[in-house]
Amino acid sequence: LAERGLIEQNLSRKLIHTTCGPLFILSWLFFTNSDLARYLSAVIPFVNGLRLFLIGSGTVANAAAVKAVSRKGGREELLKGPFYYTIVLTLSTVVFWRNPTGIVALSIMCGGDGLADIIGRRFGGNNSLFYNRSKSVAGSTAMFLGSFLLSEFLLMAFTGFGFLDSMNAETTARVLFICGVTTVVESLPINKYIDDNISVPLVALALGSNLF
Repeated sequence: LAERGLIEQNLSRKLIHTTCGPLFILSWLFFTNSDLARYLSAVIPFVNGLRLFLIGSGTVANAAAVKAVSRKGGREELLKGPFYYTIVLTLSTVVFWRNPTGIVALSIMCGGDGLADIIGRRFGGNNSLFYNRSKSVAGSTAMFLGSFLLSEFLLMAFTGFGFLDSMNAETTARVLFICGVTTVVESLPINKYIDDNISVPLVALALGSNLF
């Protein structure tokens, strides 16, 4: 769609960012309880990351992929945020397989961070944050709500399939806390030094490891 000019390049990039991760997490539900399941599942983002690396480095030409996931149309951009995204998905799958920590962290990186950009660009023009003019109240609100709602939905799905214990108010409070902290992290003027696809999930994983 982006290649044909039907949707904006930035919107295409963030729609991929927002939707691919949650769909991938839902696929965990359909694997067996084998010890190899997590590794087989991790092959999916690993292969996608390898593909991005080959395209971004110029080894493989794919103009459609570059236009779909880059900000400005440069293939080198695929070696940054999109590549980090696949690395986080791969490692989280192996280390936090069907675990609330991994589910919440990936929900925040995908649903929250993705929505923050989409909503912020459209409705954040007159409500910039006082400490970071490139971020907005609208974007941060979308980040928080998107993170929380997607986390709760996926946790309920995994609970329903019997992979997690029943949810309660304490679980919801922990999710709210993690979403709140990562929303603040995403809003800070630090993305020139560390990509959101690294800082946001790392903070979420660190908090989740201690809270769940």
